[in-house]
Amino acid sequence: MEEEHRQEDPLPEGHYYHDQIIGLEVRTTRGEVVGTVTDILSGKSNDNYIVAGARGEVLIPAIGDVVRSIDLERGCLIIEAIEGLLELNEKGRR
Repeated sequence: MEEEHRQEDPLPEGHYYHDQIIGLEVRTTRGEVVGTVTDILSGKSNDNYIVAGARGEVLIPAIGDVVRSIDLERGCLIIEAIEGLLELNEKGRR
């Protein structure tokens, strides 16, 4: 039934359903693998992607300055890891 809804009401270009984003591999523009999107936190101003990887969980803000591209066919999301972003947003750091 959800698939039918998607066909009737497609999202505007550049917008995605949460289940399309969850499971994507996250890489930096330099090719570093950050991890996989495991969940999405919805906020008033923007969503945040929870990404699980070697660093533990990292929160990535879903904003244009950070998220550079989303390629559903390749299953990846490319981010610009602006200075301090990955370290600042690490959860469960030892």
